[in-house]
Amino acid sequence: MFVGATLVALVTQQAVAGGDTLEDKRAEASRLTNELESQARRVVELDRRHRQAMARVAELEGRVRQAEGGVRSAMAQQDEARRRLQAQAIDAYMRGGSFTVIGKLKAGADLPLYDTYLTVAAGYDRNAIERFRGARQDLEARRHALELVLTRTRSEANRLRSDRAALDTATAAQRSRVAQLNGEVAALVAAEQRRRAALVAVPAPVQAQTVSPSPRPAPTAAPLVKAPPATGSDPFACVRQLESGGNYSHPNGGAYQFEDATWQSLGYSGSAEDATPAVQDEAARKLQARDGWGPWAVAPSCGLV
Repeated sequence: MFVGATLVALVTQQAVAGGDTLEDKRAEASRLTNELESQARRVVELDRRHRQAMARVAELEGRVRQAEGGVRSAMAQQDEARRRLQAQAIDAYMRGGSFTVIGKLKAGADLPLYDTYLTVAAGYDRNAIERFRGARQDLEARRHALELVLTRTRSEANRLRSDRAALDTATAAQRSRVAQLNGEVAALVAAEQRRRAALVAVPAPVQAQTVSPSPRPAPTAAPLVKAPPATGSDPFACVRQLESGGNYSHPNGGAYQFEDATWQSLGYSGSAEDATPAVQDEAARKLQARDGWGPWAVAPSCGLV
């Protein structure tokens, strides 16, 4: 009698402990699933901001190249003015000037006019040199400012890329943990079912001498990781939902988050958010047919790659 009662108490205690562990694991799996959904939205946002930063980098690089071209042009004009001034000084010294007007001036009565002309011509070239020098300095200052902004923008783009990589790593680890929890929950459910079967197998006389444990609800099957939003027959529905919440008027490229360059490469004008939903859907299918699901960072979360 005593041995049978001890066996029942031990099995009951294990069942209760197993039930507590089972609930803990279910709660952790649910928490991680919610975190994965939140991280998927963060991945979409980081990817959008990174694309914007890279577009800004490309714009700034073009403006820096343009400023460098202006600096080179100003330097060339300055050098040409300096060369002309030097040539004029040498020519005036060696031959009294070679310009058409100077050639017509005669010595004697025309000498004051001759000197005045040389002074005016030299002064003009010197003024031109000063103007070119000022323009060059202004262009160099503008180029320097653009390079500072370009450096900061590149740094921001690199930080966003690093954040996205770290988030992808954390997401992969959490998915692995959820899969492990699902396996552990399934094992615990099976073990509890075996323990309940063992309770039924205890001899009837022994059961009569013991207090029956409070009935517990039958364990349910282990919860699995929540799947990405269902795409049904239209896989673009999931893409729209994760990219913009299904908002065709979203200011950063409509429902599918089209960049202007991509939108226009498909044969459309303006920006995607200004187009009708039907036209945006049509453009999304064109882009997918041309480039696959790669243009959308949310495609893995939708189970499309």
